[in-house]
Order: sequence, then structure tokens, then C-alpha cells
Amino acid sequence: MVCFLLAQDLLHGGSMQMLLTRELLFMRMWKLLGLVAGFALSATVSAQAAYITVGGKMAADGSGLTTNVSGATVVDFNNGMMPSNYSGDGAVVTGSVGGRYAAPPGDGTPYLSVPNPYRSGSLAIDAGGDYNYFGLYWGSVDTYNYISFYDDNVLVASFSGSDVKNPANGNQGVVGADYVNFWFDSALGEVFDKVVLTSTNYAFETDNHAFANVPAPAALGLMGLGLMGLGLVRRRQGQAS
Repeated sequence: MVCFLLAQDLLHGGSMQMLLTRELLFMRMWKLLGLVAGFALSATVSAQAAYITVGGKMAADGSGLTTNVSGATVVDFNNGMMPSNYSGDGAVVTGSVGGRYAAPPGDGTPYLSVPNPYRSGSLAIDAGGDYNYFGLYWGSVDTYNYISFYDDNVLVASFSGSDVKNPANGNQGVVGADYVNFWFDSALGEVFDKVVLTSTNYAFETDNHAFANVPAPAALGLMGLGLMGLGLVRRRQGQAS
């Protein structure tokens, strides 16, 4: 195409300087198109990811924030007992104990603290089936808090507190907490049946765990920067364990 246009310009009396200028413009145009194509290919390859959004609504029971997802199954720990499908290093607690755990802002009800009684540990949640949405009220987010999702014991996605807050410095006020939503695209086979909460120091405090199967978040992979208005924080490719 470039050679054809150059020949046309020569036949019509175009100067060599004009020809070189046009050639340079075409080269830059094709380079730009290549970059755009490469970006599109990259976006397609990395489409299989978990997405995080932040934001919920005030819970009616005085437990702070809860999910906005209609029909979600919510575990609120209000009976003060660990659910039978939760196992590992954790405890259902109330209030705050200096150096051990702090109630999420506005949460006057029992909540989950991981690890407990040890300084470092994990707690596994058997979801009892495949889901593509999980939400939780995450208090005093720390860099050493981790949440991982598994399907048939294969790691689907994993996040740290740094993927949710910047900085994730354990601030115990409202700026250090949020309701965090994790979305998976079941149309691409992205589901989970187990959630693991891990912390390598005191503590990972959460409440109002929500499980649901919902339609894939409306064209998340196609909305680009528009997702920032919906509170998109990060997406990360899952890795096999």
C-alpha cells in the first residue's frame, strides 16, 4: 500500500520530501495499529480473571456493611458460633482486643477474626457448591491479609490486602475498611467452591460473608476505564496451585 501511494505521488509530481514525509506517517500509523492490536490481543488473553469491586450497603443489624447483591446467602456470625463449613485458625469474636483484633468500623456484632489464637494461620470455607460471587466486610485491611479462591482444590485467584487498599496499613477507621466484592465469569468456567482466608499476623477481621451465583458482571472486560466509576480495583489472573 505504501509503495503504491508513493508511486502515485511521483506520477503526479510530488516532491521527494513530501514522499518521505508521507512514508514516515504511514510507518507511524502502522506501528500504532500494531500496538492497538497487541493491546487487544493482550486484553483477550487476560480475560479470564477475577474482578474486585468495593462498596456495599449499611446492614440493618448493626454489623457495618453488607452486600448489595440481591438473593445472596449471607453468613453474619450473629449467633457467636463458627459455622460448620468453616475450619482452621480463626474465631468468632466481638469488640476489640489491643494487638489481637479490632472490630470493623460500625460493627457491634460478632465477626470472624483470622488467625486465632495463633499469630499466623489460615481458615478454609467450604462453599458447598460452585459460586461466581463472594463478598465480605473487610476491616483494617493489611498487606499480610490474603484471600484465595479454589475450585476442586485448584487455585483460581488470590489477592492480598494491597489489592484492595492503598495503603493497606491496618487503619482501624472507616478509611481502612470496605465491603469487598469478588466477581468471577462463570461463562468462562470461572467458579469457586472454597475460599481460604490467610493472615501472617494479627489479624484479618471480616463479617457478612456473601455467596451468590449472578450473571457475569455486565461486560466487565469491555467497559474499560468506565469501570473505575463502579469502583473497580484490580483484576488478577488465577494461577494453578
